[in-house]
Amino acid sequence: MAHLVYIDETGSVGKGAKKQKLLTLAAVLVHEDKVQALAERFREVAWDHLKHLPADFELHGNEIWNGTGVWEPFKESPTKLIEVYEQAIAVLDDLEVNVSHASVHKERLHKRYGGTADGNAYLLALQFLLEKIDFGYSGHKILIADEQKEHQLRAVKMVADLQDWGAGVVPGHKLKSVIDSIHFVSSHASPGVQLADLVAYALQRQWNSWDTHPDAKAAIGRITDLIGARTQTWRAAWPAA
Repeated sequence: MAHLVYIDETGSVGKGAKKQKLLTLAAVLVHEDKVQALAERFREVAWDHLKHLPADFELHGNEIWNGTGVWEPFKESPTKLIEVYEQAIAVLDDLEVNVSHASVHKERLHKRYGGTADGNAYLLALQFLLEKIDFGYSGHKILIADEQKEHQLRAVKMVADLQDWGAGVVPGHKLKSVIDSIHFVSSHASPGVQLADLVAYALQRQWNSWDTHPDAKAAIGRITDLIGARTQTWRAAWPAA
């Protein structure tokens, strides 16, 4: 029996990335016999709140929290949007999904290596994440990550090297429980990647203290507390201060 490890990242590219100190890769470990149940639960979220299943439906943390995309009809109802997010993230407990995450502090990385390692931030976070789940959780693991056109080829090579002799971007440990290569997929086709996105987005909101309204702060606290309860691996960002 194996776990499918779904991976998504936040904080490296796109709007607002420069305001985020951390590049974070989040992983959710879904037991193979619960993959279909995860997809069904996410479809239920759509039916419960949208009353239909939109074409190419997927759950995005940013869209739900801010009331954009298919969630725009609820933009003026933050309480409803929080309800949607909490219903979706509840699958961590309901389906016994474990979490791991690894973060690279971009400014400290830049200072430590004079900018020469900036382009390796994603691969460093991926290496640290894989080493965490290899040690932290038992059983075989299959890696499925959100599409990363800039990093995919190098990531596939690095995973193979880690499996063969433990050689990553920095000296590391040989991966013993990760089987096969790392597979990159479009998030809309993978509820597991969508769940990883929900985890990553909530963590970034908490770490960056983006919320000021008491209800929003309380909600993001509940969500990240649930994430924390499902996380059994170490959590400090690298490099250390």
